[in-house]
Amino acid sequence: MTPMSTSSIGEGVSTSADVKPPIPEPIQSAAGGDKKKKCLFKPDELRQALMPTLEKLYRQDPESLPFRQPVDPQALGIPDYFDIVKKAMDLSTVKRKLDTGQYSDPWEYVDDVWLMFDNAWLYNRKTSRVYRYCTKLSEVFEQEIDPVMQSLGYCCGRKYTFNPQVLCCYGKQLCTIPRDAKYYSFQNRYTFCQKCFNDIPGDTVTLGDDPTQPQTAIKKDQFKEMKNDHLELEPFVECQDCGRKLHQICVLHMESIWPQGFVCDNCLKKRGAKRKENKFNAKRLPITKLGTYIETRVNNFLKKKEAGAGEVAIRVVASSDKIVEVKPGMRNRFVEPGDLPEQFPYRAKALFAFEEVDGTDVCFFGMHVQEYGSECPCPNTRRVYIAYLDSVHFFRPRQFRTAVYHEILLGYLDYVKQLGYTMAHIWACPPSEGDDYIFHCHPAEQKIPKPKRLQEWYKKMLDKGIIERIVLDYKDILKQAVEDKLSSAAELPYFEGDFWPNVLEESIKELDQEEEEKRKQAEAAEAAAAAANIFSLQEESEAGPDGKKNCQKKAKKSNKSKANQRKNSKKSNTPQTGNDLSAKIFATMEKHKEVFFVIRLHSAQSAASLAPIQDPDPFINCDLMDGRDAFLTMARERHYEFSSLRRAKFSSMSMLYELHNQGQDRFVYTCNNCKGHVETRYHCTVCDDFDLCVQCYEKDGHPHKMEKLGLDLDDGSSPSDQKQANPQEARKLSIQRCIQSLVHACQCRDANCRLPSCQKMKRVVQHTKICKRKTNGGCPICKQLIALCCYHAKHCQETKCPVPFCLNIKHKLKQQQLQQRLQQAQLLRRRMAVMNTRSNVPSGALPGNSNTGGPGGVLAGGAVGQTGVMSGQPGVGNMVSLQTPHQPAGSKPGTQTPPANVLQVVKQVQEEAARQQAPHTGYSGKVTPLGAIGGQSQVMPPPQMQRPPVGPIGPSNPHLIPTIDQWRYVHCML
Repeated sequence: MTPMSTSSIGEGVSTSADVKPPIPEPIQSAAGGDKKKKCLFKPDELRQALMPTLEKLYRQDPESLPFRQPVDPQALGIPDYFDIVKKAMDLSTVKRKLDTGQYSDPWEYVDDVWLMFDNAWLYNRKTSRVYRYCTKLSEVFEQEIDPVMQSLGYCCGRKYTFNPQVLCCYGKQLCTIPRDAKYYSFQNRYTFCQKCFNDIPGDTVTLGDDPTQPQTAIKKDQFKEMKNDHLELEPFVECQDCGRKLHQICVLHMESIWPQGFVCDNCLKKRGAKRKENKFNAKRLPITKLGTYIETRVNNFLKKKEAGAGEVAIRVVASSDKIVEVKPGMRNRFVEPGDLPEQFPYRAKALFAFEEVDGTDVCFFGMHVQEYGSECPCPNTRRVYIAYLDSVHFFRPRQFRTAVYHEILLGYLDYVKQLGYTMAHIWACPPSEGDDYIFHCHPAEQKIPKPKRLQEWYKKMLDKGIIERIVLDYKDILKQAVEDKLSSAAELPYFEGDFWPNVLEESIKELDQEEEEKRKQAEAAEAAAAAANIFSLQEESEAGPDGKKNCQKKAKKSNKSKANQRKNSKKSNTPQTGNDLSAKIFATMEKHKEVFFVIRLHSAQSAASLAPIQDPDPFINCDLMDGRDAFLTMARERHYEFSSLRRAKFSSMSMLYELHNQGQDRFVYTCNNCKGHVETRYHCTVCDDFDLCVQCYEKDGHPHKMEKLGLDLDDGSSPSDQKQANPQEARKLSIQRCIQSLVHACQCRDANCRLPSCQKMKRVVQHTKICKRKTNGGCPICKQLIALCCYHAKHCQETKCPVPFCLNIKHKLKQQQLQQRLQQAQLLRRRMAVMNTRSNVPSGALPGNSNTGGPGGVLAGGAVGQTGVMSGQPGVGNMVSLQTPHQPAGSKPGTQTPPANVLQVVKQVQEEAARQQAPHTGYSGKVTPLGAIGGQSQVMPPPQMQRPPVGPIGPSNPHLIPTIDQWRYVHCML
């Protein structure tokens, strides 16, 4: 084939700027049975419209050179080209098809051009010249084709693909598997990046979702090597009138919102009609006092600044009571002795902010909070915890984004302060790359803030709160602990999904392991001492009759020493529930103190006189927003991305539709006349979502045709005045009445049961068993009954429940809950691992030279490395460089074995030092607090009110554990 010339392309063709082709009338499809209309173009019309874009590509020199002719694998020395590229395409082939009239739809031309680009990206390396040329040509094509396609009545000429999911590696490093990277997968569930997979020793991999449960060993050869390159195209919708194909996201169409089908704007103009209004908007979501308070504050701020922003709507979309249970380690140490409650009740809320952009609601801010009320026991009493906060940068105008975020947070803090909450807590931890907190797939240009910048962002907000007298003061967590004279881990606030409950568990686990090692060493030392005494007794007995008394004295002394050893062993085996754990927690606080904000809303004096907290807002049941996982999982599965403004508009619209339908129990409906809640109603076949209860239909009627739907269980037992006075309670009673009828009918064996609802419900259940339409949701009766069974299953405790679908629904709900817990735990591990990685410093760094907010600070264990303690088994050789004043009097260093408890502590110090030097991949920052050893330190030691007596190092010596006064002194020295 001859290469095309510039003149042959441009001959007799106008430029793209002059292209104004007429919009063709729809032509009936040639297929006889197909009634769908298809928009077809004459070849001359397409050539006139599209040739300028092809000419523009050809004129890109040198970028177009590799694409002007078909690829010749032999001439180019690439014999495997057609093994990889299944359908070749080039500019000359596209021109020939355009000239000979082979295109009847502009999308066919667009698809061929994008096929040419995809082939080049597929075969060539990213660093190659052809790959770069291809990228440049694609950018030129996007700019040229969009106005041409729009002039032809289409949305654009882009090839939109959804972002591939960022896969999480199950390896110890908790890394991510980026796009186009190779990885290993088992059952499409457990994924490992290449590095982590190859670093696993042996030929098996240990797998398991829950670390507390037994793990399963899987052979490496059962893992499949894969590549994270699966791209899913955005779906299209077709106009019912003209047959044009447009991106669903470009035209913002959802079948569930507009079930009558899609009609493009051009066809609507011809009809002289307008698109039906979307009633599923943010303003129509249920209103709460909290949402209204923050919304009023934000909109007043924007009006005062004359920002010209769209109206902001803020809604609380979920509100429910929950319980956080104390984890096993803390429960064993503090709950059983009565120092800590076994659970803490709180109210979980989800709050979202929307702005109207170009006539469409866009969600730009989301927040999940936990509110621990006045009835919650200490240390959580009257505290709020901002669990998750997320945003996407689509608020307009741009310069007011930060100010609006701050206004939302301050509005929330002001509201809860007025309710009577006294403290607020924030964990300022930016997400790691690939992690989403609330919104799926943030814009690529929205950078993740660095920890310091995020902390400054919160400080700026809190400083403004102090000026407005919303915030009394704020501190980092270490300063607050010192001020509160924290003496026990049980006094630390205990929040769901927070950093500290997991740190406590890990610290307790470490202490238990250390205690177990000490116990084993003590037993070994006692056995060795007993063996030595027996050997010495044998020597004395062989010495003759003169050594008899000495033998008896030695035996008595030996028995006494064994008794002392047993006594010391018992002391050392006593769990150190307080000081050891507190020391670890204080050390971790010092390491991460600047990440945690403790905000005081009321002074201690005013807090004592506050009335009990009563939330004026009702519960809002919403499974989708009950925690962050359900919405995030749905968004990932359905590609509800927030990566661009057009996708954020569509995702917000879909999100609002789900929110409007989440709170509605599908078997209880609202009468549009009396506002009563009924399960049996008359539904209008003409009006949009219009229902009447049986009484209103019989009394007032309706001009349009109505059909009776429901299970026919309503008996009018709920008085109308009660429905109007307390609609939520009436709705709840209606639901309970339906469930009672369902359970009774499934258990009843009386063919002549006198309950009127029994026979009706039995008929409904029997119908559902034999109905063939229930699988696709086409039967309204089955749909309503299944919804009723779902509501029943959420609260059912029976192991053999007779209600249909109950066991299956409960099993699925249990699986969902387990999966959500595992996802939460995995994200928490990643957040904590990122914190430890970010705060890690080289082992040779001096504590005095490091930032006080990071590791190696005043209380970090970097000083241990300066004493020369090496990791390994304890022994005399490891003690040479350890400077300690605590050797027993009369001993000669290097001439005899140190006592067993000294060896235990030395090993503890060595392990702690090794953990400080190694990269952190666990939950907690493991550091040795000042005073835990007698070695030299780079910082001034805290003063001691009383000189400790000279004695062995170990848990039995309480003076070696830092007291709260010592911690306060050291903190003041900062």
